[in-house]
Amino acid sequence: MELQFSANTVVISHVGLEAHLADGRVRVVPWREVVGVVARRLPSVEPYRGETFVDIISTAGSTVRILPWTTLIGHVAAEGDADKARAIVRVVTLHAPSAQLDPATRVFLASSDPAAQLPDAATLAAHDARLA
Repeated sequence: MELQFSANTVVISHVGLEAHLADGRVRVVPWREVVGVVARRLPSVEPYRGETFVDIISTAGSTVRILPWTTLIGHVAAEGDADKARAIVRVVTLHAPSAQLDPATRVFLASSDPAAQLPDAATLAAHDARLA
């Protein structure tokens, strides 16, 4: 299963992200270009497994999706999908304080509750279309 925007490895530094995507491309996203961050869970239906992910949104076509299996190099240290996602959101908002967080991501960040879940593949596709 290949998800849009998904990164195999992300290097986090004081200047931004260097994402090595699942399709082999490399995206460099400076913090000044980050406009938003969204935390969600994949649908729990096959072929997905309900894992928590974080989308870092910048200029058109440069969204980076961090999944539980993404290797992070840099400022993030956390165990478990949800804690890793919260740590990523915190790092992004620290380096890109003007980045927008939607209401569901704000609730996720401020609580110990799981991220809002996308119910099905169609909802995931619509979510992805807004970020493309």
